[in-house]
Amino acid sequence: RFATVRAYYSPVEAGIAKGCLESAGIPVFLADAHTVGLVWTLGIAVGGIKLQVPEEEVERAEGILASHGPLLM
Repeated sequence: RFATVRAYYSPVEAGIAKGCLESAGIPVFLADAHTVGLVWTLGIAVGGIKLQVPEEEVERAEGILASHGPLLM
């Protein structure tokens, strides 16, 4: 099962966060990335691009994202 750790309204920011986590060996899924990427005005309606990781990796993912400062918050 996957849990959402962040939501982004920019596909670029979501991609950077995804890359950071994947480089640490954490599997990542970007929910609603295509919807927001194709019709950016729907971003708020769907809650942005949801960065999701396996539930057992949430704490580790949060730590990695926090260590990168405000860009990935």
